[in-house]
Amino acid sequence: MRPRGISVAIALMVFAAVAFLLFWLAWFLVPDAVRISNERCYVIFEQAFPLADGWCAAACLLGALGLWRRRSWGFLFTLMAGGAAIFLGLMDLLYDLEHGTFLLGTAEAYTELLIVVLVLGLGPVVTWLVWRERYWALGLDAPRRGPG
Repeated sequence: MRPRGISVAIALMVFAAVAFLLFWLAWFLVPDAVRISNERCYVIFEQAFPLADGWCAAACLLGALGLWRRRSWGFLFTLMAGGAAIFLGLMDLLYDLEHGTFLLGTAEAYTELLIVVLVLGLGPVVTWLVWRERYWALGLDAPRRGPG
């Protein structure tokens, strides 16, 4: 039986992969829905992310699939997705803090804050969830604890 934490990690990673996809579809198809501004530096900064976000989304999907099927590579891809999410979230956070994004008070700024919080939360949470269940995820017997 799949541990509850693994099921939660799977759901979070599928959600994240879909969210990445939806964000980039909106960015290119309905830019006013997600862009904080049309300033050149902001657009250039954001447009440096699709490949890295795509990698994170792919790692999330591969991690989720591997965990679902109880394959050791699911554990590996989940850890990579967690690290990628932390990195991406920190890059966004630093840019937003340096440029006062969260102080704009617009719906797009609040959306950006939500994205940063979710991405920075995703990485540590899925990593912790699968680390707790690493023996299950790797198909191994948990070591027995000695006396004391």
